[in-house]
Amino acid sequence: MKSIGGSILCCLFAALSFAVRADEIKTVDFGAASVVYDYQVSREGVAMLSLNALVSETNDSLRGLKNSDPRRLGKLGQLIYQCKLLLYAADKNHDSDYEMAPMLISRNYSLFTGVGLSLANGERLGIKVRTLQSVDTASLFTPELGGNEIHKELWQDVGAGPGFNLRQINVNVLMDSDVIRSAENIEIILRFPIFQLQKSVRQWSYSFDLNDFNQAVRHATENCTPERFVELFPRDS
Repeated sequence: MKSIGGSILCCLFAALSFAVRADEIKTVDFGAASVVYDYQVSREGVAMLSLNALVSETNDSLRGLKNSDPRRLGKLGQLIYQCKLLLYAADKNHDSDYEMAPMLISRNYSLFTGVGLSLANGERLGIKVRTLQSVDTASLFTPELGGNEIHKELWQDVGAGPGFNLRQINVNVLMDSDVIRSAENIEIILRFPIFQLQKSVRQWSYSFDLNDFNQAVRHATENCTPERFVELFPRDS
C-alpha cells in the first residue's frame, strides 16, 4: 500500500502511544443494522481498528419452522461485514520516506449461525445464497414484462478438517460479487454436509433484510481509513 501523507502519519503514530479507554468503543445505528468500532493494541507501536457492520434476523424469519427445530432453541443468525485496519508505527532507523502506512488487513462477510457443529474429515459444507434484487418501480420494464431478473443465486463450497466449525463461517461468495449491494433481501442456506451416505444431511436457512445493512456496510467501508482513525482516537490533551 502506498504511504499516506507525513502529517497524517505523524498524528496517527502519536495517537498510538496513548491507551484508549473502553468507553471509546462506539456503535452507530442504522435502523435494524449497526456498526461497531473496535480498537485494540496488539503490541507496542501497533494497533488494530475493526469496523463491524451487523444485522440480525427477526423473529419473523422463524415462521413455518416446527417447535422442535433447533433454530427455535438457538440464537438467531447474524450477518456480519468486517473491515479491519492494522496500523504500524514508523521505523525510527529510517527517515520519513520509509515510514510504513497503515495496512488494510481484510474485508469480509461472515454468517453467525449459532450451530456448534464441526466438519469431519472429508465432509464439505454447501452455502447457497439467494437474493431478492431491488425493483425499479419507475422503470417501464417490470419483471413481469421481461425486465431485469429479480432473483439471483450463488453457491459456495467449503471443505475443511475437524477444526472448521459452523458457528461462524466466512461467506466469501459475497465478497467475490456485488450482488448484495443491489438486493433488498438475502437468504443464506447451509447444507451440511453437501452429500453423505453414512449420515443424514442437515440444512439451515437464514434470512436478512438488506436495506439497513447496506447502509451500515457503506459506513464501515468509508470510515475504515487512517484519517478516520485519527479523528476517533486523537492525542490526549
